[in-house]
Amino acid sequence: MHGSLLLVEFGAVLLGLGLLGALAIRFQISPIPLYLLAGLAFGQGGLLPLGATEEFIATGAEIGVILLLFTLGLEYTAPELVGTLRTSAFGGLVDLVLNAAPGVLVALLLGWGPVAALVLGGVTYVTSSGIAAKVLSDLDWIGNRETPVVLSLLVMEDLAMALYLPILTAVLAGTGLIGGSVALAVAAGTVAVVLFVALRFGRAVEAFVDSPSQEVLLLKVLGLTVLVAGIAQSLQVSAAVGAFLVGIALSGPLAHNARELLSPCATCSPRSSSSSSACRPTRPTCHP
Repeated sequence: MHGSLLLVEFGAVLLGLGLLGALAIRFQISPIPLYLLAGLAFGQGGLLPLGATEEFIATGAEIGVILLLFTLGLEYTAPELVGTLRTSAFGGLVDLVLNAAPGVLVALLLGWGPVAALVLGGVTYVTSSGIAAKVLSDLDWIGNRETPVVLSLLVMEDLAMALYLPILTAVLAGTGLIGGSVALAVAAGTVAVVLFVALRFGRAVEAFVDSPSQEVLLLKVLGLTVLVAGIAQSLQVSAAVGAFLVGIALSGPLAHNARELLSPCATCSPRSSSSSSACRPTRPTCHP
């Protein structure tokens, strides 16, 4: 009974998202807001809970976001990424100040203290890489001249979060300076290692992944991307950053073949991600 219910709920979710996507195309808007509203309407606490498929959809959607960022990484090479990050350093600093400052100021003005200010500043600063990348794709802005700058800011935000989250965890857990420093060093080292491999050993990664069989190529690319993303996330680094850097490591005909194989999955799954993220609102458990 549970298996049939899962299929019914999952099929209804996919069909509903397809209808919402068609409606968005009709009015020439991004479907992301409609997906979020659908998640609020039919998720936990909504009109109709989806208990049988919630965990399944959430896992599939997370993999979809990873694949979406991987396919975006295929659009650029490692030297292009490094050059863009260098030229966008000032923009990243401005992005940090303008987006984190409102959260910090609100927390301080409400008298919640510095810890709450640190938390709320991170909330207002970070941007969902998956949603932003999906909007760029939906509006056909991937080829625009400003898109590399936007993507570099997203990557810089994710890299900043890789440093921010260990600090926040240490502060909230009260582990002290040593514990926070160790977590921060692990996160920074993970990012450095993945970026170094993408820059220096991209050819070796391509030789390992490449295969004349599309089936084998799909399994290798999918496995490597999800594996690196999972390792990155387990080490307090954004899974999106790990997947993006794997895409950066691939180039040429291999990148084209990988893009052709994974684009349908990367396009479909973030639709479930948007609705799934709204399906599971979390009530605040910490108080000032």
